[in-house]
Amino acid sequence: MNENLLHDFFAGDVLPKDRNAIKRWLDESDEHSEALIGERALFDALLLAGDEKAGACNPVAGRRRSLRPRLRELLGTAAAVAVICLAGAYIHDRRMDGLRAATHTLTVPAGQRANLQLPDGTNVWLNARSRITYPGCFTGSTREVTLDGEAWFEVEHDRKKTFIVHTDKYNIHVKGTKFNVNAYAGMGDFSTALMEGAVDIQYRDEPDRFVRLSPNRQAREQNGLLTVVPVDDFDAYRWREGLICFKKTDFLTLMMLFEKCYGIRVVVRNRNIAEKVFSGKFRMADGIDNALRVLQKESLFTFERNDDQTSICIK
Repeated sequence: MNENLLHDFFAGDVLPKDRNAIKRWLDESDEHSEALIGERALFDALLLAGDEKAGACNPVAGRRRSLRPRLRELLGTAAAVAVICLAGAYIHDRRMDGLRAATHTLTVPAGQRANLQLPDGTNVWLNARSRITYPGCFTGSTREVTLDGEAWFEVEHDRKKTFIVHTDKYNIHVKGTKFNVNAYAGMGDFSTALMEGAVDIQYRDEPDRFVRLSPNRQAREQNGLLTVVPVDDFDAYRWREGLICFKKTDFLTLMMLFEKCYGIRVVVRNRNIAEKVFSGKFRMADGIDNALRVLQKESLFTFERNDDQTSICIK
């Protein structure tokens, strides 16, 4: 089976006759099903690697040329160190219906971002150290994904199928809208900021309890409860551009942000600087050492890495 046709199929861009041809090919043998699974993994890898020539991380734009050589080249870059997982649960003898029900998980490593399009056309940006799980095809009356981390969603409108984002504490219900979710499991905080449309945030342990957001409002968790406040800093959502933006942020909180972005532990031993407040922005690509050197110009401290480069000590 032609690999470009399979990639068109994964992107939902094939004619009915081609879709039927793929189904017949799958029915021929289990080996064909396994080959298609492998090709899907390659498709997801190319998506994560970010082939700019294929158009803003969209592999479909470059589908008319062979993707395997380009993929091998991209997997040699730093962007390709992301963990890519593909797990499938197949029904009907692992044929078409089961394949379309397969679950895909995309994980973004520290210091990187990824952009992908879900099967319904929804556009998603994932921040560093984030993971999203989504189906190969949305079926039934809802469109559901699971998020651990931070993501920006531009949800394709479908009034008949509610879009639901599951996090470890809350479920976010939307129809078609733009919003940002910050929900790293185990970090003790949660926030959702709405730019367009409307969202309902459901308490997972109390399904009948909702908080509704209107545009330019955000919900933040405080002491186990959601508090709705205005969005006071839109720069905070420019992480999609590779920027770390902060406003009136104390040093300890800023170092926690650096830990998330760069995947390195920061130990603050200089208590004189712990509560000092900073505002500004850094390019993520410039690295944590550059950011710390800039901060040194505003406050006295030194820093050094440990021998195995896994942590930084602020003195």
